[in-house]
Amino acid sequence: MARRAGRLTRREEISRINAADRYYAIGAGKEPLFQRPLPPIRNRTRGRSASGKPLERDVLKAVVQVLRYDERVARVERNQSGLFQEGDRTIRVGTPGKLDLTIYLKDGRYLECEVKRPGGKPNPKQASRIEAIRAAGGLAGYCWSAESALALLP
Repeated sequence: MARRAGRLTRREEISRINAADRYYAIGAGKEPLFQRPLPPIRNRTRGRSASGKPLERDVLKAVVQVLRYDERVARVERNQSGLFQEGDRTIRVGTPGKLDLTIYLKDGRYLECEVKRPGGKPNPKQASRIEAIRAAGGLAGYCWSAESALALLP
C-alpha cells in the first residue's frame, strides 16, 4: 500500500479493516462478518485535465527545467504555499500570494514567476504581489508554458 504523509486513503483503511476481520474470523473458526466493499479506483488521466489542458504541475516542471538550463539564470527556487493535513492537524506553509518560482539571474537581478495552466490567470493576491514587485523595480510575471517563462527573462 502506498502511504501518504500522515494518513491512509479511504481504500487503505477499508482494506485494513477487512483484513483484520478476516484474521479474527479465521482464528475463531467463523466466516468474516464485516467485509466492506472497496471504493473504485479513480481513473486519472496523467498529464491532462478533463478539459484536455495540461495540469499546472506539468507546466511547472517544464518551466523549471527550461529555466535551470538557461544561461541567464543563476538559480531557480520553488516556493511552496498552502494547507496540508497531518493527522488531525492542519498546517499552513508559506505566505498566501507568494509566487511559484523565485529566479535569481546571473546579472544580479531578481525575478518571481507564477506558473498557471494555459488560459489561467493569477488570483488577486498573486496579481497584487506581481504589481508590488514591479513597482519596486523587480521583475515579476506569470507564465503558462516554458516559452512564456523564457519571455519573462530580460
